Amino acid sequence: MAYNTSRSSKKLLGIIDLKGKKAALTPPGYTPWLDYPFRWLSIAVLIASPAIGYFQGWWMAGAAVLAAALLFGIRETFIQDDHAIVRIYGPMGRFRYLFERELRDKYLQYFNETNTSGRPIPRIVRDYIYQKSKDLKPMASFGTELDPYDEEITTGCRILHRNFPGSLGQPGYEVVIGEKRKGVKPFYVRNVINVSAMSYGSINYKAAESLSIGAKGIAYVNTGEGGYGPHGVAGNDVVFQIGTAKYGVGDAIQQNNGQTTRILNYQVLKELIGTHSNIGMIQLKISQGAKPGLGGHLPGGKVTPEIAAVRRIPAHKTSISPSQHAEIAAASPRESVAKLMDFIESIRQATELPVGLKMCLGNPDEIDLLCQAMKKTGKGPDAIQLDGSDGGTGAGPNLFMNYVGYGSAIESCAMLHQKLVRLKIRDNVVLSVSGRVFTPVHAALAFAAGADIIDSARGPMLALGCIQSLKCHTNHCPTGIATNQPWRVRGLNIPEKSTRVHHFLRGFHQDMMDITRITGHLDPRDIRVSDLRLIQGQYANMAEYFEA
Repeated sequence: MAYNTSRSSKKLLGIIDLKGKKAALTPPGYTPWLDYPFRWLSIAVLIASPAIGYFQGWWMAGAAVLAAALLFGIRETFIQDDHAIVRIYGPMGRFRYLFERELRDKYLQYFNETNTSGRPIPRIVRDYIYQKSKDLKPMASFGTELDPYDEEITTGCRILHRNFPGSLGQPGYEVVIGEKRKGVKPFYVRNVINVSAMSYGSINYKAAESLSIGAKGIAYVNTGEGGYGPHGVAGNDVVFQIGTAKYGVGDAIQQNNGQTTRILNYQVLKELIGTHSNIGMIQLKISQGAKPGLGGHLPGGKVTPEIAAVRRIPAHKTSISPSQHAEIAAASPRESVAKLMDFIESIRQATELPVGLKMCLGNPDEIDLLCQAMKKTGKGPDAIQLDGSDGGTGAGPNLFMNYVGYGSAIESCAMLHQKLVRLKIRDNVVLSVSGRVFTPVHAALAFAAGADIIDSARGPMLALGCIQSLKCHTNHCPTGIATNQPWRVRGLNIPEKSTRVHHFLRGFHQDMMDITRITGHLDPRDIRVSDLRLIQGQYANMAEYFEA
């Protein structure tokens, strides 16, 4: 069953086709035309209630107060276009923003969190993303709140600007994936930051459609392992991810041991590519940083009939992905890697598209096997996305999230980059980094480590309006993003949210170009460790991995 685009997105896409994307974006300070009449009418009735009581009786004054509250409630729940939380919870949701605006700073200052604390993403970093998504220039006064030697907040490095940069041209950026493969359509990446995998199911249709529309013409969107659903409704560039369960392009089979697994249906995959020409690359998901060694988990309560149709699985039943692709299962790591080379090649030939991997590095010996197989066979992936062991997820076991995996995405990239350089095959593969790359300063360190592309899921999620309530796995996301509960989903306004995503992706790219310029370069991929000062900690102790 094909995915049916929502009416709101169809309407917005029609405006984009008719007037262009810039004209279709929600303008700053946009207010629906019924907002002011309901707002001022409710205020007027409330102000008039004492006079009504004096002349008509106090029971009429009480009725006027109730009428004012009703008018204001209708405005908050059904008309205002500022906040999803208010649309979901009505006037009560306004207390959240009242507390944040009037009391939060004082509460945090004296009792709890500071701007530089907060987990997993500090408030000062979240504020940067929120401000960029609203097309605001992040500004501050008096001085930095950061401890420059706090590597967790500052990424463990300082940007070394050039006082005497010499003559420079205009900074630019473009990465081409698969251009050296015969019979493969190259995939052009034009934005330093792109939308990493968030499956349809882990986020709902409104969130996914907003990502699609916001990224159109700027960045690509990774579908995640949940099949091709709302992520490409705008005709934006898409990376189609194939997870171990082959959602959307696989069939269930029974193995010799009696267990059920899923294998790739090449015919369905080819039909999908033929139908959606905006799919520019296929990505095989090997492992995920938040749950390395495990498959994905989608609770039955989130498997709606439409999500089930997109994934080609039964509705309302919990779906757990296998920990490994059935096509590469083998008796030894060496044999498994050999099968992976053949599996990648078969997908590339079937789709005529570049094929990449997404993985969280684990045992370094197996990474050596992968690199050696790529060198020996000339096959292997066209791109590799490195997910850090501290990556995010909609649902994952604490034990694996906290303790399993090689390390951060940046240090993983540095290690893999060096291995590929030593084998003289670095130019054959594009490396991307995902996991805790929230600002262009984080990205600068990733580029110095050898990255070509930045992928982010939590950055765009915060741009959508996520408040880091840490309830993604409960289906009770208070902002209506990581939930399928209709009364919460209703709070998301697609024009507003897609505009925020657009501003974040564009603003991040522009800031990255500014950092590139002040370090004396034209392309962020030219940033080297010599352009940074590695401060004490994990990266300073890994200096050999950063020397290319």
